[in-house]
Amino acid sequence: MPTCPTCHTEQPAGAAFCDNCGAQLGAAAVAAPLPPPASAAPAALPTCPNCGAMVLAGQAFCENCGAALGGEPSAAALSAAPSPTAVAGAPVSAGAVSCPSCGAPLAPDSNFCDNCGAPVGSASTSVAPPVPSIPSVPPTPPAPSYVPPAPAMPPAPGVGYAVAGPVQGRLVVQGTNVTLPFPPGKAEIIVGREDPISNIFPDVDLTNYGGDEGGVSRRHAKIFMQGAQVMIEDLNSTNHTFVNQQRLTPGQPHPVQNGDEVRVGRVKLNFYL
Repeated sequence: MPTCPTCHTEQPAGAAFCDNCGAQLGAAAVAAPLPPPASAAPAALPTCPNCGAMVLAGQAFCENCGAALGGEPSAAALSAAPSPTAVAGAPVSAGAVSCPSCGAPLAPDSNFCDNCGAPVGSASTSVAPPVPSIPSVPPTPPAPSYVPPAPAMPPAPGVGYAVAGPVQGRLVVQGTNVTLPFPPGKAEIIVGREDPISNIFPDVDLTNYGGDEGGVSRRHAKIFMQGAQVMIEDLNSTNHTFVNQQRLTPGQPHPVQNGDEVRVGRVKLNFYL
């Protein structure tokens, strides 16, 4: 590693000037001047125009203050100096010090540029600009898919109705005005014709009111409550059930109102609350 001939500090390989005192390095500075002949008169040495210190002949910068002298740097010093292209191609890390004159990288404690000898007191620290961060865009949530509710299916005929409490009311036989009351506390009233052999005993027995000749079945019709409404349903009888002369569909409940005519087979009755 070369040594500065002036301040005797170690310098990096290839440096043209001392980074401590600015003295020129290389063959021109290392080689000691030949002593003048004994018979010759001593020649006056040149001095620095800035500080007045004596300098060597051909020296480009003052060893005392680093001021530029009138002489041009030697060819050996110029060839030993690193090229700006090579310096520019070197990687620059964050916080590296560079020469304000030629842009060459410097050590943090250098007072003079190793490449051109310029003072580095005003050297700036290059800091890489921060890379702006790109805000992340949240993904677009999928649109909610609407699923329409399934339509409610009506209950099958005679299936799914709610029985709501005991049936209130009575049937009156037309022509004789005989009242046939409903047994109290029952949720369903079976209207038909008694048959002890088959163990069938309907709640309203029409055997003695023309049931046999009138075509009344053993289990002919059923009367019950659905909510607050009295309903009657034909139990698939042989001769059908009618409300106000309208034939009922077997297994399909039909509302009955106070005073309506109810015909069971051929026996005519009236319903009353």
